[in-house]
Amino acid sequence: MNNPNSIITLRNYASQHIYNIVSIRQPTLDSNQKSLKIQSIFKELINQIRILTISNEVDPHNTPMSLLFQHLRPSIIQLVANCSPNIDKLFIEKALVFNLDWNIRFLNSLITLGAKDIIIWFFCHIPYYNENILETLQLDKQRAMYIQMLEYIINNYPTNLYFTEKEFVFLSNQTCMPYAASYHNRNNVLLLATYCKLLRKICPWVNYYSPSLAEKILKRDLNKSSQCVLSQPQSQPQSQQQPYIKKKICFISDSFTTDTSVLRDRICIIGKLDRTKYDVYFASFYPFESICKNSIIAKVFMEKIKDNYIYLGNNSGNNLGNNLDTARSILETYKFDFIVYPDIGMKLLPTLLAYSRIAGVQITTWGHSETSGIDTIDYFISSGYFEKGIDVNINPQYTSPQENYTEKLILFKSLGTYYISPHKLFIENNINYINKKKQFKTKKDFGFTKEQNIYVCLQTFYKLTYEFEKCLARILELDPNGIILLSNTFPFCKSHLIRIKNIIGKEKLSRLRWYGSLEKDEFLNLVSISDVCLDPFPFGGFNTSYDAFDYNIPVITMDNCEFLHGRFTSGLYRKMGLDDCECIVKTPEEYAQIASSIGINEKLRHKINRNIEMKKHFIFQEQESVEEWNQLFSKFNV
Repeated sequence: MNNPNSIITLRNYASQHIYNIVSIRQPTLDSNQKSLKIQSIFKELINQIRILTISNEVDPHNTPMSLLFQHLRPSIIQLVANCSPNIDKLFIEKALVFNLDWNIRFLNSLITLGAKDIIIWFFCHIPYYNENILETLQLDKQRAMYIQMLEYIINNYPTNLYFTEKEFVFLSNQTCMPYAASYHNRNNVLLLATYCKLLRKICPWVNYYSPSLAEKILKRDLNKSSQCVLSQPQSQPQSQQQPYIKKKICFISDSFTTDTSVLRDRICIIGKLDRTKYDVYFASFYPFESICKNSIIAKVFMEKIKDNYIYLGNNSGNNLGNNLDTARSILETYKFDFIVYPDIGMKLLPTLLAYSRIAGVQITTWGHSETSGIDTIDYFISSGYFEKGIDVNINPQYTSPQENYTEKLILFKSLGTYYISPHKLFIENNINYINKKKQFKTKKDFGFTKEQNIYVCLQTFYKLTYEFEKCLARILELDPNGIILLSNTFPFCKSHLIRIKNIIGKEKLSRLRWYGSLEKDEFLNLVSISDVCLDPFPFGGFNTSYDAFDYNIPVITMDNCEFLHGRFTSGLYRKMGLDDCECIVKTPEEYAQIASSIGINEKLRHKINRNIEMKKHFIFQEQESVEEWNQLFSKFNV
């Protein structure tokens, strides 16, 4: 089908009114036969949708479906119209995507076509790039329609089109559909809670309550009832008291298999939990032997926890055939008191597993910097340093921004992470640097001159908003010697690249330097030779700020975000006692002014470098975080 003539023929056929063609050419078909015929044609064409697309935004052959799908939508709408009766065709072609009646009619057409795969992507997937994201009303319309359609599907979806687990996992292509909602800078409680309800309805296999846990709770309740009518027994002598039984904790993630940011956030907390009080396990859907082949810290972590590693999958040698029943059965044998999901919403299978009630207490935290929306997750662990309006020196639970979470929010007075210097992890433990086979490159080695001021912002493309890109342009305007380092690891769509080009301006475009996928040591090397690190807004960085602080690099950050995802860097400054640091700003113009001033003014920059160098020990290897995690598990009566 890669033959150009075949593709042209296929596109020509898909662009015709297929419903009428079938009606005219095969008039003897009854309505059921005609429906089946059109369904088969539609499915055959939809299987070729990558090459049928009329969009040239991204490479349709090599782009992951999660990034490609929004650019396929116009082609899909037209194809559905062409497979529908004339009255529906004319209505569908209007593409009134913010109109509820249009969306319901389009859904009904997809139901008629039996297009379960398109239904789940069209109505549940949230785009990574929104050209109109600056138009608040447009974005809010998009989100409102998303929620309305989820609610409509919950109440009206036919049972014969419910998804099996294999179907849903295969069709999702390892994608958590609402993932990109976090980058809207909105409260996602209603959106994600509604998505949870939807999955519980159309994917009933996600619903599970542990039989052993139910039995344990029933026995405990019966015991409490009996104690209400019986007198309290006398305390037993010390020698007769029951021996202490350690609580069992399991961390579940598929993000620990390589040196990810999620692993860096959690590795030491897991390693330093008190083993005299807790039996600590780690579980994932990857076989042990497939993990951390080319990683440094993942390899160390897995070596340490290998005796308590739980593989949640089958023994087929890959994770493609894994399923929730197998995972639940394996976990049931351990009778865990606590399960911690560090990154719900990022990896598909652990996220689907979180819909199960397996442990008495189930917890998540900021791997994805977002509430889960899942009603079987009880608590979200955050820090008073990272939540708006919180004074960590005052009892934090009284001013908690609980409205941003479906879980009960628990705020630590510590940072909540025992973070080790990236240089120690990735350079000092790297055999190539130990043996002096590699060494850090200088600014000159990278092709930069002494006069050029380097601003580093190696972030994923969906953190680059219109407002932030304007800020980048302003920095280049204020600093004629400024060079900004950006990442093109993920595929930018054509519209996004054009937007960046237009915002930056043709004359300044050459001062953007793009870098693809980098090994961690190469990434850190680029950070180390930079003058200023740019924290994007409204969704900022966490690990990237730690990387910069490790090399004493100033990080410019916006401190006006209401949500966790934009408050990490300012929280780290507060922890260092640098609340009044020049680097914490309130407006985009102030952001550009301060960033360029620090980039240009070597004396000012060195002053900030020195302040960070003197204070950064407060954010690395924070023992209070370990103590709070240990205390957390002790508080629950499980």
